[in-house]
Amino acid sequence: MSNKFQIVFSDVDGTLLNKNRELSSDTIFQIRKLTQHNIPFVMVSARMPAGMIHLYRLVPMNNPAICYNGALILKSIEEGINNSNKLFSTTIGYSIAKAVFSICRKFDLHFSLYSNNQWFASKNDEWRLREENNTKVKATIYSNMEYKISELENGQQHIHKLMVMGENMLIDALHNHLASQFAGKINIYRSKDTHIEITPASINKATGCLALLAHLNLKPEHAIAFGDNFNDTEMLQLVNFGVAMDNAPAEVKEKAQMVAPANTDDGVAKTLETIFKFA
Repeated sequence: MSNKFQIVFSDVDGTLLNKNRELSSDTIFQIRKLTQHNIPFVMVSARMPAGMIHLYRLVPMNNPAICYNGALILKSIEEGINNSNKLFSTTIGYSIAKAVFSICRKFDLHFSLYSNNQWFASKNDEWRLREENNTKVKATIYSNMEYKISELENGQQHIHKLMVMGENMLIDALHNHLASQFAGKINIYRSKDTHIEITPASINKATGCLALLAHLNLKPEHAIAFGDNFNDTEMLQLVNFGVAMDNAPAEVKEKAQMVAPANTDDGVAKTLETIFKFA
């Protein structure tokens, strides 16, 4: 079975990382074995490149990275943000970003904007602090967010992701409002009860994987993918062998060929060891 798999895609949070949001030593060991056999291990995440690079360096490996759920794809995570290293990049409409910010300001919600490898936060609050702790990346506080969005538009810098954080009921209401107002113009994803993540329309983790597979001259049947949440389902269905984690919702598990042990139980490492029987 293993020889037909030539690339491995994996979600990061809730899939690859343990309860401390770290790569376990077993996981690092299994990814190293793939690397030694020239099988790329590619992280596919809603995170920005800066939120993933420390994980790549732990292995260490200098592979492609699919960031912001597919809105930005880097051919090599170490080469950073330059045009020759960007395989794919697309933006959320600048007027949509301003409209979402204006709604957030009205309801006093935390608003974050991500462009390339920069994270701009509208307030210096507990939400920013939590996110910094989770991703090991520092935000730049930018109180005049409309000006920042205009600046990005003038420089034709892509807005790859917006994130709104706040209390559950407010986030509920906002989610419904955005879904009706911007239907078909953005992807809106509830990553937690308190978080909404917004990425450009018409892209998802599967479109990101397809673009990278084409670049590497591989096909979906050469790939295996791991995921635990609703934004992983397209990717799990795209590849030859989709693996859902035991901590995934039932609807996500239904879309996979296999259910692995939970992320807190080294599910990715255990599955890789079973599938790739390297001597």
